[in-house]
Amino acid sequence: MIIGIGNVLTHDDGVGVWASSMLSRLDLPDHIEVHDAGTVGLDATSLIEGRRKVVVLDALAADLEPGVICRMPAEELRPLVPATVSLHQVHLLDALDAAMLAGRPPGEVVFLAMQVVDTSTGIGLSEAVTEALPRLVRLACQELQVPERCFARLPSPKRPLQWDWRSSWA
Repeated sequence: MIIGIGNVLTHDDGVGVWASSMLSRLDLPDHIEVHDAGTVGLDATSLIEGRRKVVVLDALAADLEPGVICRMPAEELRPLVPATVSLHQVHLLDALDAAMLAGRPPGEVVFLAMQVVDTSTGIGLSEAVTEALPRLVRLACQELQVPERCFARLPSPKRPLQWDWRSSWA
């Protein structure tokens, strides 16, 4: 399974959701599911329970060049993410814990996180993140050993992606 997470209402923070939208248009093998999880919390538990492998696409706020993509196994993220203090701060790692407590953890969870530029309020991706988006999609496909023919002709956006209410994702 590939899960795109993020908030499309805060510019680049929605990169995982934009990537999952791109992935959903590809002719992927039947055994691979793509899910736009938005700002998911514990609800993701049922999505990831018992999966052989889960690839999570998300934004990264580090001191890196915009568009750089980092691959991080879930177990390496645990010390980097502060403990939650309310139900409004539940995140995907909490869903992983819940799946483990239920006795149905996924076999492997990998995060592919892209360094973002702008997480202010607004819709649409920055130019640097837009340009790197097809690379994120390719890496997700490669992580799940999707045949090259399924994603060889990914579009390379020439302008920042914007929400178009008339035609869903632009």
